Parts: sequence; structure tokens; C-alpha cells
Amino acid sequence: MEPSPSSRRPRARRCFFYAEVLLYGQSLPRYLTPLSPSTARSAVCRLLRWICAALLGLVLPSGAAPSTTNPADSLAGQYLHLRALKDSLLRHDPNSPLPVQVRASFTGLSYFAPDPHFRLIGELSLYGRRQQISVPTTNQGQALPMERFGRLQVHCQGKAFWLEVYRSLENGDLEVFFKDATNNLQTYGGGRYVPVVGLGKGQYLIDFNMSYNPYCAYNSTYVCPLPPPQNRLPIPIPAGEQVYGADLAH
Repeated sequence: MEPSPSSRRPRARRCFFYAEVLLYGQSLPRYLTPLSPSTARSAVCRLLRWICAALLGLVLPSGAAPSTTNPADSLAGQYLHLRALKDSLLRHDPNSPLPVQVRASFTGLSYFAPDPHFRLIGELSLYGRRQQISVPTTNQGQALPMERFGRLQVHCQGKAFWLEVYRSLENGDLEVFFKDATNNLQTYGGGRYVPVVGLGKGQYLIDFNMSYNPYCAYNSTYVCPLPPPQNRLPIPIPAGEQVYGADLAH
């Protein structure tokens, strides 16, 4: 029997898609929690253990090779393997963010082909006085508290850019919320998210092949933070996840 709405309380522990290793059964981050009460555990949290194991194997500065237990033994193969696993969970897991009525017909998310040119390493300039800010969300009047952590300088397509990096107040994950010239065309109009991974000695990785849509792209009952103006790139970033279906949530 389905729990009554009053008994299904959203929980607020954070579980970014690609940024950390989580134990089985942790729940949705606050900004991915539906406005209406719903199940607290996300299928994507299960995927994180697989994703992070592969991600760490790909970015360790020591040059460690990806795990031999993973069926994919190349960078492109790792991406494809993780994407297939995510598709499976989105379709089959009862706690998938996809609306129930579309899960049976869901055949997979769309992605750009993996491109190493969008796997960037840059320097992160930490703010001298980091402060908590309120990040606007898709729900007008509701904001997500985060920390302004620093600015990441990267070079892409022959141009230098600064990207604002936020840090979770709950577990310290680093993330960039961004928009680019592919929005409303090949990618979700509200922008995408991408993790930032420290490599040591002041170097950080931002791999746009790991860019993903907020849950709002799949289901309009979710509340998601909006990219800040300074992270609106004037160039296309044809990497990572593309628009879901025909923007079915809107």
C-alpha cells in the first residue's frame, strides 16, 4: 500500500550525480526534492557509487588507470557505460524522477558524443571571504543556500572563461551551474550542472562530458537552482546531456 502523503517526508541530504561516493539508500538533495511530498530516496543515488568509482579512476593525478572490474576500459567507454546505467535506473527504479506515465516508453537520455576537448583542467581562485548566498531556484521566492567558493579559470575553444563555483553547505561538494549557447536548442533551456573535482596542487577538473540536467528537465514538480549570470557562456558546449525528449516537463 502506498504511504499517505503525510507519512512521506522529503529528506534533504545531498547526492550530486557525479561528485561523491554515497552509500546505498541516501536521499535527495534539498534542491532536487519535489514540492509535493514524495519518496525520499533517488535512483540516481544508487548510480553515484558506480559513477564516482569511474570518475576517480579517470582523474587521479597519479595517473591511476580505471578499475579493471569496469567493462569499459577507455575514457569514451567509461562515459557510455555510465550513461547506460543511468538510463536503466531512470526507467526501472520505482523512485525515478521521471513521471510514472512516461517510464515504460522511456528509451534513454540523449547525449553528445564524448569529446576530450571539453575535459578541462584549470586553476581555482578561492574567495578571500567566502560567504553563504541564496541561489535563486525555479520556484520563485525559494532559494538554495550555498557557499560562493571561488572562480575557476578554464580555456575552451580558444577563449578563457571564469566560472563561479559553489560549494554545498551540507557536504562540501563543488559544482558549477551553467548556461551556454546550446540551451533551448540541443540542451535544456534552464541550463545544466557539472561537478568540479580537485586534483591537488591548486588544479581542478571540470569535465563537461559529465554535464547533466536538473530534475526539472524531467519533471516540473522539482525545484532546481538557476545558473548565475556570470556562468552564462557565449559559446556552445556540445558535451554531456542533451535536452530530455521534447522538453516534456514544460
